[in-house]
Amino acid sequence: MFFWCSHGSKSRRGWLPLTAPWLQRLRSHREFTFAKQHERVSAFTLVELLIATGITVAMVLMLGLMLGSLMGNASHATTRVDAFRDARAALQMIERDLRNLVRTQWSPDPFSSPAPTPGTVKPLTLPAAYFALDNIYTDPAAGNQQLYALVAAKTTASSGDVCAVGYYCRWDPQLHAYSLRRFFRGSTITFAVMKEAAAANYATDRALYDLSALDVKNDVLAAYVWNLKITMYNSSGAVINTYPYVCDPNATTPQALPAAIEISFNAISPQAAQAMMSVSSSPNDWMDTTTQNYQRLIAPHAYQFRSRINLP
Repeated sequence: MFFWCSHGSKSRRGWLPLTAPWLQRLRSHREFTFAKQHERVSAFTLVELLIATGITVAMVLMLGLMLGSLMGNASHATTRVDAFRDARAALQMIERDLRNLVRTQWSPDPFSSPAPTPGTVKPLTLPAAYFALDNIYTDPAAGNQQLYALVAAKTTASSGDVCAVGYYCRWDPQLHAYSLRRFFRGSTITFAVMKEAAAANYATDRALYDLSALDVKNDVLAAYVWNLKITMYNSSGAVINTYPYVCDPNATTPQALPAAIEISFNAISPQAAQAMMSVSSSPNDWMDTTTQNYQRLIAPHAYQFRSRINLP
C-alpha cells in the first residue's frame, strides 16, 4: 500500500509504501476519533426517577395490603376456632356431669317388672329433683331450654360430694347476645338445701337450682351460643315431649329418668356476632329464624353443635 507525501525543503512528492507501524497508528487515530464522536453520558431523567418511585411505592402498598389481609384472615380464623372450641368443650363438660348423675334411691325399684304394689315404694335417700328440664331462668325470648341435675363432683382425691349443676343460655342486655352458662352450687350448700327441705320431705328444683342465690356460680362456658335444645328419649328410642320434666316430681312419685338425651345449640364466631349486635338489641332476632336480621346476619355464619348422651 502506498500514500502520497512531500518531504524536506525540497518538494519531493511521490508514492511511499505504508508500512505496518504507520498503518497501526492510522487505525488507532481513526478509532479514537470515532469513539470520541460517539461518546455519550448515560443518566436517568427526573421524570424517569419519579415514575420508578411511584411504581415502587405502589408495589409496597399492594404487598402491605396483601399481608394485612392475610394476617386479618388468620386472626379471624384463629378466633373462630377458639370460639367453636369453647362450644365443643361445653358439650364435653355436660357429658361429664351427666355421667356422674346422682338419683333418688327407692325401695323397691319402682321401675322393675313387674311393677311393685302402689304405695309400697319408699325413698331411701332424701327425695329431690335430681334431674330437671325446666325454665328456671326466665329467658326474655321463648325457645331456649334448660337442664339441671345433681351430680357427684369430686372435691378431693378420695371423696365425692353431691353438687347442683345446670346449663342454660342467658341473654346479656348490655352485650346484646346470648351465652351458654353453667350453674354450679357446691356440695355444702346443696346438702344444706336438701336437709332444710327434709322437713317438707322434698327438695324442689326451684330450691336446689336457684340462680339468684348468692352462693352459686354462673360461669360463661361459651359466648355467642343460643337455641339450646334438650331432646329426651325413653328406653324404646321414642321421644319424650314433656317439658318441664322433673325426676322426681315429689316425695312419693318416682319419675323415670330418660334413657338418653340429645343436646344441641347454635354458635357463631365473634366477628359475625359483632355485626348482629351492631344492628339489633333484641333477643328475639337471635331466636326467630324468620326475621330479616337472622337471615342476613346470623344464618350464613351459624354452626350447630349436637351430642347424644346416654344417662346412667
